[in-house]
Amino acid sequence: MSLTDLQTRVLDQGFTEWFTNHSGVSASTISEKLSVTHEEALAAFEELTHQGYGTLNRDVKLVALSFDPANPSAGFIQRPFATHIFFPSRVELRRAFYASKLPTQNLPEYVVRLHLGTHQLELIFFSEDVLSRYFDHPELYDIGDSLAGGEINARGEDVDDRYLYVRYGKCRLRDGKIAVTAICKDLADMGVLEQRYWHAHELAKPDLETRDLNFQTFLGRTYDGSWVEYPDPIADLIAAIRSLNAIVSPYALFTRHENIHLRAPVEQTYKSFCDCASELYKIIGPDALSQVTMKNILQNRLGLSTSEFTHQQSKRPLSSNQLLSLLEQQLNLPGSLSTVLRRVSELRVNADHKVLNRDEKSSTYSEQFAALCSQAAAAVEELAGALTPLIE
Repeated sequence: MSLTDLQTRVLDQGFTEWFTNHSGVSASTISEKLSVTHEEALAAFEELTHQGYGTLNRDVKLVALSFDPANPSAGFIQRPFATHIFFPSRVELRRAFYASKLPTQNLPEYVVRLHLGTHQLELIFFSEDVLSRYFDHPELYDIGDSLAGGEINARGEDVDDRYLYVRYGKCRLRDGKIAVTAICKDLADMGVLEQRYWHAHELAKPDLETRDLNFQTFLGRTYDGSWVEYPDPIADLIAAIRSLNAIVSPYALFTRHENIHLRAPVEQTYKSFCDCASELYKIIGPDALSQVTMKNILQNRLGLSTSEFTHQQSKRPLSSNQLLSLLEQQLNLPGSLSTVLRRVSELRVNADHKVLNRDEKSSTYSEQFAALCSQAAAAVEELAGALTPLIE
């Protein structure tokens, strides 16, 4: 059945509204834009839906607000009313898009997808190494990362085509890898070059592990507005270091607790894993441990003499690692922190002094690194718990 002139005008206006706002159009808007009655717009929507040109949300209750500048004391006047919201079908949107001049404008990928009917909040999935570009340039981007997701924001005022502010989530795939996901609206708001970059990392058919708890946490915060914290082992470790330093204040056991290059490996290679461990080494390794603080605790709180700070065979002063091991022994601790530091040190040596072979099989190194940070945080908390009775 052919459309009447009014129905054609209503449909065309619906396309125009969609290409502008990427959302459905109300009969009240059609009435205003085409100078027709609200009832005529409602009837046109119903017939367009009947003929398969789109879908309809019927009898949506809205409130119209008006303000009279000549009578400002009256404030805003509210007028409740019911209307229909019409959503053109993807088939019709595609036809209208390619019949228009929009394809000649060289629009970026995710803007085109919105024009063609993709929902603004639809999730699109990418390989995890899409994040590497931003981690590699902390001077250009502010990044808040965690096991469940995070956000990236371009720094500075002159960002041009690299502009982006995107909230992303993380999801385990059935093959064990980690995917990054973001809503289409955030992707479409990126600069042109950023959209091209993300599109190059897009996964065509991601096979999601829907029971992944981190992904469920991201979905809860993004769609349900859940007030939940994302699991962040790096932040937990830094918080544990700060708490331990507060216990031994005015001294500090760890002299560094910030490193803008410290992050989880997203490239999923052993080399990337070792490189990240090398950055972790900078805040928990021997160069970050205060010998003065450890000697102060061992001597003034645990009663050791200065002669015990010298190695019996070599007659050399104990290293930071040896002092830490001695401190753990005196506190009757199992040496958890020393064990973690040895592991991190081994990885750091691999990163800085070895030529590493190509990975023979894929592995989720981001999760291994998260586990390493969690172990370190637990060990620091264990040490803090043992020191607290001595300091108080």
